[in-house]
Amino acid sequence: MELVIPPSIHPELLTMIRQGLLNPPKVKVLMEIKQIVDRFSSKLFADETLQIKLAEQYGQKPDIVTWGDYFQTEVASRFFLEPESSLERIRDTIRFDLISAHLIYSGKPEFYKDSVRSEALVSKGIDASLWSKEEEENQHLDILLDYFENMGLGEKPLSVQDRAWYEGFQLKQMVG
Repeated sequence: MELVIPPSIHPELLTMIRQGLLNPPKVKVLMEIKQIVDRFSSKLFADETLQIKLAEQYGQKPDIVTWGDYFQTEVASRFFLEPESSLERIRDTIRFDLISAHLIYSGKPEFYKDSVRSEALVSKGIDASLWSKEEEENQHLDILLDYFENMGLGEKPLSVQDRAWYEGFQLKQMVG
């Protein structure tokens, strides 16, 4: 019997599914990750120019094209041994971070973004084991800025549903 993969599951994950490393609940969460990331991003992980260049250089286009492809395959390959509940937390963290990046950086001037990059650069000069909460936050803000710029997060408006989910998630974190 042939295994049918939903179109929102990257073909690279087929072997892991066949080996039983990704059960149906994990596959469902991975499909949700791809859907969430692709909904927020307005840029490709590998744009058309890069795809053509790689095809010319290696004889084929890359398999990982969208940011959803990237996040889905990265999470699957790193966390396939984790229980579904861990993958659900990862999914929610990704969604939270993408919304946070959108809210923090949309409409901000370049000097603000440059300030974030500068603070992160200073923090990177310190051994991570010695980081204060502020240095950890500087690194996280820099990661969110990378998401914002590389994925084109500010180019699509946030939905009412995403804003409501975000506010509910924040409340759950404070209470729970």
